[in-house]
Amino acid sequence: MSARDRIAGEPMDPAATPGEPLPSLPGCPFGYPGASVLIVGPTGRGRSSLVEAMLYDAALAGASGAYLGSEVGREEFNARAADIAKRRGDHADQELRGRLANCRYLDLADVIPWARTEPTEWTELIAERYVSIAIDPLSAVASCLGADFDSNRDYCEFYDRLILPLIQRGVGVVLVDNVGHSEEAKARAKGASAKQDRADVTISCALSANPPGLIVKAGKVRSVRAPFRRGDEWLFTKDTQRIVAREHSGEEPASTFRPTEAMEKASIAVEQDPGLTKRALRTALGVRHATVDLALELLIAEGFLTAEVVGRATKHYSAKPYREAMRPTCPTVPERAPGTPDDNVPHVPRSLRPGTDTGTIDGHIENGDRAHDPEGSLSESDYVAEFRRRTEQGLV
Repeated sequence: MSARDRIAGEPMDPAATPGEPLPSLPGCPFGYPGASVLIVGPTGRGRSSLVEAMLYDAALAGASGAYLGSEVGREEFNARAADIAKRRGDHADQELRGRLANCRYLDLADVIPWARTEPTEWTELIAERYVSIAIDPLSAVASCLGADFDSNRDYCEFYDRLILPLIQRGVGVVLVDNVGHSEEAKARAKGASAKQDRADVTISCALSANPPGLIVKAGKVRSVRAPFRRGDEWLFTKDTQRIVAREHSGEEPASTFRPTEAMEKASIAVEQDPGLTKRALRTALGVRHATVDLALELLIAEGFLTAEVVGRATKHYSAKPYREAMRPTCPTVPERAPGTPDDNVPHVPRSLRPGTDTGTIDGHIENGDRAHDPEGSLSESDYVAEFRRRTEQGLV
């Protein structure tokens, strides 16, 4: 091909491509064939379950799919499939198992390094066999490749070598990643900005309290032919493991509910007794199990607790204290000069001062012991906030 032919290009032709919308990716209402879909959200909120439910539905529809897993192993993958079937009332008979055989589990740590060395063969074999694949999570890809996905260069090399050729062949690719802990990073992937830039569709996940599950929201949508638009939402319900379109009313979603009291109590309980299980925390907190479960999910997702699987039990440990419920909701009590009496400022007993068992301040309030505030004029949060403010300023 001559240089002149190379730069001749193709003429713009509005009649060259059909104008009708592309079909949704089987099992994935927020994807379409030949698109890369980046699903982001804090760890532990159910993104892997969402992806497996998508592949489950795709398999039932007769579409072949592959799950490249790392943190979710083969046994756990099959156990989750059994849980989906149970929640939906599907009988795990020979017919169901035959249909679900359309979905295959691949060991990410084994397949990805091979794919890097044989990218052409990887592309040919995947495109020949599967309609869609899911890679979960991207951090495991970086680890097994020895790459730095905080680097745009490393991520683009992986994407251009292993992902772009697949989507050019019409394969739908779902990539799962974490988000940062800061508030402004809740809807974008952690690390390299290229993760967002290269994806055709970006999806963010947020907890739904009622019904329990995930709210899935489309951010970036590249194609004008996509069967959905930016801002469209779906609900992945925990009880049924189904993905349904969600009406967006413009009001704040129910997921904004935060069980702050339960979160604080759970944080304190784990600080005092590291390694508590969910069952133990449900008993200790004495509130609805769903409230405890949501509190733990939020504490883990926001970095206050860590969860470690020991045998068949999941144990919880404190990463940092959670005390959001103690933040003042009203103006604090005005300052006074040291030594000046002020009946409006509660006297803090020496037993509650720094250097002693400060945890007793919570028990002091919960047990109704307000001898230092006999008229009960201060709310619990204001009482604690004032105590802490005055302690920091050396007034007590």
